[in-house]
Amino acid sequence: MGLNLLFLGVLLLPWVSALLVAIFPKPILSISLSALFSLSAILFLFNSTVNYKIAYTWFQLGGQEINASFWANTSAQLVLGLVAFVSFCVQLFSKSYLAKDPSIGRYYLYLHLFVGAMTLLVLTDSILLFYGAWELVGAGSYLLISFWHEKTQATQAAKKAFLINRFGDIALLFGLIALGLHFDTWQFSEMHGIAPTLVGIAIITGGIAKSAQFPLMSWLPDAMEGPTPASALIHAATMVAAGVFVGIRVFDITSPETHLFMGIIGAISFLSGAIFAIFQNDIKKTLAYSTISQLGLMWMGMGSDASLFHLLTHGIFKAGLFLAAGAVIHKVHSQSLNDMGGLRKKAPVAAFAYLIFGAGLMGLPLTGGFYSKESIAGYLYTTEQFELLGVLGVGMVLTSFYISRQFYLIFMGPVKEGSSEKNTALNLPIRLLIIASLSIWFSLHPFEMRSYAFLTIYHIPSFWLYITAGTWVLGIAGAYLTRNWIPSGNFQFLPRFWPSLFNLIRWKSRSAQVFEMQFIDRFVNGIAGLQVIIAHLLAWVDRHLVDGILVGGSASLSAGTGKLLSRWQSAKVQNYWTMIIVTFALFLLYALFIK
Repeated sequence: MGLNLLFLGVLLLPWVSALLVAIFPKPILSISLSALFSLSAILFLFNSTVNYKIAYTWFQLGGQEINASFWANTSAQLVLGLVAFVSFCVQLFSKSYLAKDPSIGRYYLYLHLFVGAMTLLVLTDSILLFYGAWELVGAGSYLLISFWHEKTQATQAAKKAFLINRFGDIALLFGLIALGLHFDTWQFSEMHGIAPTLVGIAIITGGIAKSAQFPLMSWLPDAMEGPTPASALIHAATMVAAGVFVGIRVFDITSPETHLFMGIIGAISFLSGAIFAIFQNDIKKTLAYSTISQLGLMWMGMGSDASLFHLLTHGIFKAGLFLAAGAVIHKVHSQSLNDMGGLRKKAPVAAFAYLIFGAGLMGLPLTGGFYSKESIAGYLYTTEQFELLGVLGVGMVLTSFYISRQFYLIFMGPVKEGSSEKNTALNLPIRLLIIASLSIWFSLHPFEMRSYAFLTIYHIPSFWLYITAGTWVLGIAGAYLTRNWIPSGNFQFLPRFWPSLFNLIRWKSRSAQVFEMQFIDRFVNGIAGLQVIIAHLLAWVDRHLVDGILVGGSASLSAGTGKLLSRWQSAKVQNYWTMIIVTFALFLLYALFIK
């Protein structure tokens, strides 16, 4: 099979799968198609070149040929592998998790559509296709968040995600258009040089909204109203990672001021996300704020392979955390920490998985998260960004604190009442993610990782390892001292921001409707009525003045004149004598009056 044909198969298979699942909504068919897509993606990655490119003529505009071009560089290939692997695990997990849901076929359809949009997003080289895929990813997220649309919270959360992301999408649209005009090309791979700072910031604003970064971060915790497996896919491993991916795409062609903007936003999001994760009593909302925090860390390390590496490891262990949380929710039928405790005996696989994935989030040795987080620290140290390095140290303490405390509240302590039903089918995808999150895939050395041809690893001085160990100790100790404390609610960033914004939008919508009905519609209807009156008036003028006087009068005058003059040619001698006498009399009178 040719590489180009294999690439087209990877690109089109999710869309074909969506069509087949829409016709035959069977979970086993959907999972089989997802497995085929994953295998195709892995086969393509193993056979692809480092910078695989392919282009097809799309259309011509103003004499310029626009191509449907694709570019699978290192970052695109790694994210593609992440999407393929996590999507298969999520589909496998969903079969049992949503087995009793009557709309499971529709759910699988949405999954395939989302994966197709995400695949197109990471592989396209065209600005036009990129923005189209970007919007399709947002649409897929909206559909999955509002999957249980009979729940008011789900529909409100979907609206919130949609509206907040519109701010970023509008900025991204203007930024991409300006980028294409500045470089006089519509392909990322052909852009060389530095774009203006405002153009870079506009593009990054789109990434900030998609990654739920400060200040557009409040939509992601509410998006947890969707099914938990969908949260593992789109709100931990792929969709929110698209915001970081666009930053990676344009980093080399944006200005240092734009890079500073990325770092500042990332630092604020890293700390604020970790702080808000502490004050949540909902297991999924804690993980949502944790995702915001970790994505902020990627923005801090933007411009390095370390950020891309952490994008990969985080996607695996955070998807695992969500699936493990889903297994816990499936057992106790609640998302509140108040209903959990002592579940290590009732859900041993979930407990072990949470321990491993939590260790990856903390950056403990023997996990991929250790290498990626330490590599970001090495990058910040090498580039002398010591302020961000200090932020990283503080954030690591907070991360160790909230994930350790959550682990204790769920799996340790006294056993609380809850369901003891077993569902071993949920454990297989979790076990796959456990294996993938271990460090053996990157290095057998527990504290050091060598660089690869496609991935540069930044090493940190030995003193930083002592600081890292100190963050673990402080975080775990703080969690132990507050092990029995459960927040009274789920605190949000700027809690009045969204209701006020939503009410403003709703008020503006109603005002626009009233203005349209009372003013615009009446004005349009009045114009239409005036047109009818003018039409009747013009018809009267045409009928009586134009046809009656002008046209009809001219015709009567011509007819009368012709009739009068026709008497001169009557062929009667007596008539000719009469006209001669009359003419002579007129001349005679004229002569007399002149004298």
